[in-house]
This record gives sequence, C-alpha cells and structure tokens, in this order.
Amino acid sequence: MKKARGFTLLEVLIALALLAILMAGLIKITADNTKNLWYLENKTIAATIAANHAVQLRLDKEKPETQDGWDTMAGRSWYWQIKRDVFQAMGGGVWSYRIEVFLEGDKSPYARLNSIVPADS
Repeated sequence: MKKARGFTLLEVLIALALLAILMAGLIKITADNTKNLWYLENKTIAATIAANHAVQLRLDKEKPETQDGWDTMAGRSWYWQIKRDVFQAMGGGVWSYRIEVFLEGDKSPYARLNSIVPADS
C-alpha cells in the first residue's frame, strides 16, 4: 500500500493564516494610499484656486482689504478667503495678501498662499 502524498491539515491552516496576514497588510497599504491620494488631490486643487485668486487680485483695479467666496472645482465646493496684511511694504508700493482655501465642511485650510500685489495698477 502506497502512502498518500499531500499537505496535512496543519500545513494548510498555517498557509491560510499566512495568506490572511499578508492580505490584511495589503488592504491596509491600499487604504492608506487611497487616503493619501485624496489628500494630495485636494491640496493640488486648493493651490490652483489660491493661485487663480492671486492672479485675479493683480488684475483687479480695486484692492480690497478682505474678500471671500465659493468656487466649485472637481465636483467639490471650496471656500476661499483673502486678507490684506496690516502693513504696506516698500513705501506703499505693494500690498501683501494671504489667501486661504478650505474644502466645504473643513475647519483648516488645504492651501495658504501669500501674494505680493502692486498697490497701484
């Protein structure tokens, strides 16, 4: 009579346990990468909105002390604020502005941009 060849039940259980541990690790890595991708996408969109408003400040004739509003980009609503700093630099020739962009519902900004704008355009 020939002895049966193959894996024992214990060997199969150990292999399945190792596979389960590896799969759990891969799922965690994938979830973290997805979360990081979402964060970086939001940072990029917010930086684009801030840069757009910095350019708009340079083009506008009027230079407001504060300004805010909503933009929609990539299917999301973004709230932006523009604040002029207290001081004027270089003898009144330029203004310093701080632009912050928030994703709707968030309390901390995804992007902050400081922009120097000529006072007279």
